[in-house]
Amino acid sequence: MKQVLVKGGSVTVEEVPAPSVEPGTAVVRVAASLISSGTESGFLSEGGTTGYLLKKAGDPLNIEKVKRKLATVGVKGTLELVRNKLLEFQAPGYSTAGVIVELGPDTPLFRVGDRVACSGVGYACHAEYNVVPHQLLTPIPENVSYDEAAFVSLGAIAVQGVRRAQPAFGETFVVSGLGLVGQLVAQILRAAGCHVIGCDPVASRRALAETLGAEVVCAPEDLEQIVAERTAGYGADGVIVCAASKNSTVANQALELCRRKGRVVVVGAVGMHLERGALYANELDFMLSCSYGPGRYDRQYEERGLDYPIGYVRWTQGRNMAEFLRMVDAERVRVKALISVAEPVERAEQAYAAVMGGGDTIAALIRYGEVSGEAAPAPPPRVFALQGKPKAGGETGVAVIGTGAIATGFHLPNLARIPGCRLVAVANRSGQKAKQWGGRFGAAYCTTDYRDILKDAAVDAVIIATRHHLHKEMALAAIAAGKHVLVEKPLALTVADCDEICDAAEKQGVLLAVGFNRRFAPLAVAAKEALGRIAGVKTVVYRCNAGPLPANHWALDPVEGGGRIRGEAVHFFDFARWMLDDDPVHIQAQRMDTDQAAYANDSLTVLLRFAQGSLATIVYTGAGSSAMDKERVEVFGGGASLVLDDFRTLSCYGLSARNLKARHVNKGLGELLAHFIAAVKGRETLSVTGLDGRWATYIAEEAIRSAGGQ
Repeated sequence: MKQVLVKGGSVTVEEVPAPSVEPGTAVVRVAASLISSGTESGFLSEGGTTGYLLKKAGDPLNIEKVKRKLATVGVKGTLELVRNKLLEFQAPGYSTAGVIVELGPDTPLFRVGDRVACSGVGYACHAEYNVVPHQLLTPIPENVSYDEAAFVSLGAIAVQGVRRAQPAFGETFVVSGLGLVGQLVAQILRAAGCHVIGCDPVASRRALAETLGAEVVCAPEDLEQIVAERTAGYGADGVIVCAASKNSTVANQALELCRRKGRVVVVGAVGMHLERGALYANELDFMLSCSYGPGRYDRQYEERGLDYPIGYVRWTQGRNMAEFLRMVDAERVRVKALISVAEPVERAEQAYAAVMGGGDTIAALIRYGEVSGEAAPAPPPRVFALQGKPKAGGETGVAVIGTGAIATGFHLPNLARIPGCRLVAVANRSGQKAKQWGGRFGAAYCTTDYRDILKDAAVDAVIIATRHHLHKEMALAAIAAGKHVLVEKPLALTVADCDEICDAAEKQGVLLAVGFNRRFAPLAVAAKEALGRIAGVKTVVYRCNAGPLPANHWALDPVEGGGRIRGEAVHFFDFARWMLDDDPVHIQAQRMDTDQAAYANDSLTVLLRFAQGSLATIVYTGAGSSAMDKERVEVFGGGASLVLDDFRTLSCYGLSARNLKARHVNKGLGELLAHFIAAVKGRETLSVTGLDGRWATYIAEEAIRSAGGQ
């Protein structure tokens, strides 16, 4: 299928595999998608690739992410990850319309062949096919065209902005900024029986608003006088700010325009260093409007289909979407007049240029050919052939499922360095990512459905590098297909799931490895060899300064990530077992006593007592600074000690072992993968197995239970 992508700030149209259906979603054959000059400008850069990179490099959030990566994977790994992230394809678009061609399970109220409008960044992309969660779909009324329905996201934004203002019949409102959203806001206010004053510095936008029902329009310099004349000097009942400006002039002007007890609602991206005078003197209400309405940015609502009860939240983003289309159907809002440009998908670059050129165009459509709800096309193929070489005789064929940071920064590059190994396929739910990374590392093909690669006899082994909640399903499917499996940690999120995976691998007679790479780090191997010279019991202290994660990070989600103890601390539980060659018989843990939920859930101290008498203390915390090194291991016993400092240095005390210093941080990812491939070939005995993954998850479960968690 064709999809509009952005790389390095520039627009391109690529052929990519179509998305596969998932539970709670529908695959939609797109008829039209809308480009808006506001939101989508963030994908582009006037300076091309260089300008895009400079913009990203100056973002404080990106700077913090780099600091965390430096602490995690070192300079070399961080540079590779940053390069991959900055230059990867992005999928713009968030407002489309089309017809459903395939439904996943748990997708209520819709049928194949339904005409629907679609919303959401990452879902309603500029592409011939999209997979969209059902909460981000709404039926298109019979008399509304696909072109009109493609305005649904911008319409919902406008509807929510007006709702926040709570307009009453006969009130006077100023709409500041007559871009696409401002034009829609002005029409919705008129439909609500309000008097509308439109303001914009661009004459053509003022003229357009006047034809669509604004009672009076003016330039910013005339606005104060016009408002005074139209309100008998009292001031406007409210101002809805739809402009975009980095300074605060627009927001402060809105405060000056209101009557006593008036309202200001900010929809656009403007500076908000507010002057207190007018705000205080007139007791104004100053409000922000959040995108499409309640449910936006709530993954439980948008992705998992949990609606808000109508008795408590009357107007959600989904209901705002539906109401906007109803207004279009009733001709209370006219959108056809807003369409200045409509181009086929092959000319998407020209459509973007028209919108971003700073002229009269405020909205452009991309069209994808004729689409009929009565004769809905069949679901598209998901396998896409690349230019990679086929597997030769004697080579081990490997497929990689998932293209996150670990897969793209480590597994794929490392596979390319292993002799006798061939990358057959890359699978990812995102077609452009599957193609990008499969093409870069020479895969024969890519796909958006991992089940396709499990049917391929050329695939001997699979690497599962997806989000944690998918590990069990994918591992079991790969094992059932007779493939050897390497699962990134954790093996699964519960011991019961780990047991099921291990049992399946044993019955099928395939290898099952877990991505506990630190065992294979060169300095860790040297540390264990030195440790073998210490007689008797030992004490191990492993400190991990994990650093904070954003509250909405997927790893903290109890369903997808399982939390950081199950998701990452399992590394260090496994490392202690491996270092001591023993299994724990007693597990005790304490968490921080704090009201700060992020620190309480991310910080745990775990004491492990092993069968032969050794102790290990794992200190895992998200409360520290990312500027500090991430990991430090100290071992004591038999009058000797050793310190492994962030896999950079190994210092030995009271031992006849050499101190070592690495040229760069190496946490054993390449060595782990080479060992797994050698085991698949029968040249080595697999040393990190599903049982190790099961032990690590068991320790995590017991530690969380001991600390009073779930």
